[in-house]
Amino acid sequence: MMSGAGIQTFIRVRLRNRDNQDVDLSNLLGFDWILDATWTQALDAPVGTATVTLRRHGNGISISPMAVDSPVNAPSPLLYDPLLREGRTIRIDVMTVPLSTGPYATWREAFYGRVDDVELPEDGETIVLACRDWTGHLQDVNLKQEHTFGGGVGGTAVQTVMHNILGSEGLWDFGPYCPVDPLWQLGPFKQATMPLMDALQDLAGQLGWDLRLRWRDDTHGYAFTLAEPERGTTTPVWVFGDESYSDMSVTRRLGDIRNSVRVVYADSNDRDAGGNGKRKTVVVSNSASIVTYGERWAEIVEASTSNINTEVEAQRLAWAFIQDLSEAALEISVTTPLWWHLELGDYVEIRPDGINLDRPERLAVESIEHTVSADKGAGTKLTLRGRPSTSRVQWLKREAIPGVGKSAAFLGPNAPAQLVVSNTVNGASVAFKASAVGPAWDAFELHVSPSPGFTPSDATFRASASTTRFDVTDLKPGVPYYAKLRGRDVKGNVGPASSEVALAPRFITPVDLQPYVNLSALPPNGDFEAHSDTAGPPDTWLMDVGTWGTDASVVSDALTGARAVRLATGGTGIRSQLMAVREGNRYGVDLYAKASTTSTVFTVSIRWLDAEQAYFGETTVIQTAPPVGTYARLSGSAAAPLGTRYARVVITLQNPGSPRQLTVDSVIFAPLSLVAERPTLVTGQMFAAGGGGWTNFGSPEHVATYTKGLDEEVVLEGAIRGGTIGGVAFNVPAGYRPSANIRCVTAAANGFARIRVEPTGAVVVESAPDSTRVNLDGVRFVFRG
Repeated sequence: MMSGAGIQTFIRVRLRNRDNQDVDLSNLLGFDWILDATWTQALDAPVGTATVTLRRHGNGISISPMAVDSPVNAPSPLLYDPLLREGRTIRIDVMTVPLSTGPYATWREAFYGRVDDVELPEDGETIVLACRDWTGHLQDVNLKQEHTFGGGVGGTAVQTVMHNILGSEGLWDFGPYCPVDPLWQLGPFKQATMPLMDALQDLAGQLGWDLRLRWRDDTHGYAFTLAEPERGTTTPVWVFGDESYSDMSVTRRLGDIRNSVRVVYADSNDRDAGGNGKRKTVVVSNSASIVTYGERWAEIVEASTSNINTEVEAQRLAWAFIQDLSEAALEISVTTPLWWHLELGDYVEIRPDGINLDRPERLAVESIEHTVSADKGAGTKLTLRGRPSTSRVQWLKREAIPGVGKSAAFLGPNAPAQLVVSNTVNGASVAFKASAVGPAWDAFELHVSPSPGFTPSDATFRASASTTRFDVTDLKPGVPYYAKLRGRDVKGNVGPASSEVALAPRFITPVDLQPYVNLSALPPNGDFEAHSDTAGPPDTWLMDVGTWGTDASVVSDALTGARAVRLATGGTGIRSQLMAVREGNRYGVDLYAKASTTSTVFTVSIRWLDAEQAYFGETTVIQTAPPVGTYARLSGSAAAPLGTRYARVVITLQNPGSPRQLTVDSVIFAPLSLVAERPTLVTGQMFAAGGGGWTNFGSPEHVATYTKGLDEEVVLEGAIRGGTIGGVAFNVPAGYRPSANIRCVTAAANGFARIRVEPTGAVVVESAPDSTRVNLDGVRFVFRG
């Protein structure tokens, strides 16, 4: 292919086949299939493109992908794999040599990408491949989930953040390559779902750097490169004399010049009472440009979540904006011989031609279009403008206020209206409506002050939320307060305040209390009447062992009020909330319980906790089998160990795995000055465990019981019969035993009996005329634990 300036250009196009081998379309089956190729890059497009036109037929064969029997599409009789297929890796190589010489030099890779489309035009003679460079992959990938990036001590380098964003979609190999560290460390931020390339270009745009596929000399290949434009360069990389270019066009553009910019940002180093960065500004201008063109104003408003959140970052952004847009009026377009080695941003000099230019101009490459054609030769069309920069189009997209007039300062949402106050105990609720006109709101701020006519400030800030209702707490009842609201948009701009409303926090009144709930005793809600969350135990109670709804539930078979708690699985337990206690004081538990079977045994214990609310010990105060089908009042007590600060009541159904039920109601926990212990029945199981064969005498005598009074005196009552003289009648539990043997004389059917109570708890009928009837009344002693 002929080129200008006494040179000729050769081209080859390579496609990667299914065997991961390159197929040269300039010499496939002894035939050159290439008609022409064009590849293009522009600052305004992050991805380069290419178009390759091929002959469809040659040497008696077709390379059309629809030609199933073609040898290029059927490597074997059983395999159909078209060579010209979308998704193939493609490379365009060029070789430029002097005229009258063959292709003896080194091939230079000029384009590396992927085939997007394979088109068979109506002419029936050609095939057109539409391609994007290798980073076109990133335009096809969407970030499917929000992730947090950045953070760590001192932040994370922006190039590392980009690498991690790529890695979140499994694209670690893309890099990016960063020849010079931009020294920008990012704090934690949430990356929204969007096209992957857009997310990366957003970060590069905030830095004012360029991100695209570029050639790396050290690796002799292309790399996805993050680099700063050489904005300050004054030395051209190439000089074009008037003999080296043609088709010159010259344009001077005013429309996209900006020579004064204000960047609005949320300062992460200076936050308001709500934790939001205060809105601040940085202004940068080019005075020489203003003299030439007049002030061309612009404003960039960064969202409150932007990574531009310090003065240094905002200043850098503003300077890059002004450097790229304040002096770029002149635009020149020329056609040159194939200058395949030029890159976007290269600074070149155009010598005057005496027609369009009368002096040299130095400008940066803004776009490149290389064309190689079998019949038209090879050439490069350059668009040149200003100094090396990033995309002017992308800069102008960042403008909040395009045009030449200055914007109003930080206009947030209009003031909320129709405020409605409902005063509550120690506070109030304020409902309102957002304005239907003006800037859209993202959140609202509530400000409260004891002074009327106040101005919202950090001192009056109470809360910020994306809601149209605020609940205010921790106010003093009976003290007047005043409230105002104001909106904040997604960029953090705060709007005007609403009208002022008065708040009158109330004292608590009886109507505020839930009906029927006993709050006069501990634990609160000992009657189980308050049951706010039906998926869990009654208020102030928790499961200790087991699952609520399966092992324990609320039932209507109550003694007091409308609710009781039933434990339905052996081993299940419930516990009360913590209650403060005094060490050394004696505390009692009083409750009502009934059983489903005679073998239903349960325990009530007091669990002690220390000042850190850590487990400190546990004392069983009730262990018995309550009556079947009828509520019985049961009680027990224990002294709080030294070091105890808190206690809770624990009720546990014994015999894990056995089918039985326990129903409890009306639980009271209090110092013994408020709780009188009820006598505890001696059960049949206790008689059986004694082994002496004794049992209750029955009517008209009282059943056997034991109890301990407020003075720690243990008392036995009732009458027994039928056992062995000298044998153990039953055992009293710990807490009811003497420190040494004690003997008491009681009545018997035919005289008197002597009862011995031992430190082991054994109650022994030491002597009696016979076993017809032995009374326990009169057995009493002081417990000395």
